Amino acid sequence: MNNWTPKNKIVKFAVVTAICSVLLYFIGLLIVLNEIKKVENFYSDTNSESFKEEKFWAIKSIAENNKESIQTLKDFFVQKDDEVKFIEQIEGVAKASSLKFETSSIDVRTDVKNSFKEDIYMKMNVESSWGNIIYFIDKLEKMPFGVSIGNINLEANVPGNWSGSVEFLIFREK
Repeated sequence: MNNWTPKNKIVKFAVVTAICSVLLYFIGLLIVLNEIKKVENFYSDTNSESFKEEKFWAIKSIAENNKESIQTLKDFFVQKDDEVKFIEQIEGVAKASSLKFETSSIDVRTDVKNSFKEDIYMKMNVESSWGNIIYFIDKLEKMPFGVSIGNINLEANVPGNWSGSVEFLIFREK
């Protein structure tokens, strides 16, 4: 019997076919994995968008429920360009308290830590009776704005008449 030995061409063809099959298998596998990844990303993005929308509606609902408190907080800060009006209100309180007064300094300082507000330091020289000065300070503290009394320096130069300075801090929204 004659042994059959494969020809060189048949072996080369079989090897090339096997290599092509393996390459096509891995290329197909990469394409399928890529498509699966796209579907997963799309699903994840859909969940993210729905989460963002749900979060938006929750925040909007909270804002609606706390509208009055939010407005009170906004009113606490002197708004930009309302400084003159606010200083006129302080001077009106001083006039209503029967004080002789003079605004001696106004200084605006920006706090690097709090990027949403600026501080306005104001110093006012006052002269009147003790009761009128205390009434003025009490009215300052009860203003609907953010006013913090800093330093009060008073002395009685004539019995019943006090003079000195009142320093306070006003919070302004940037």
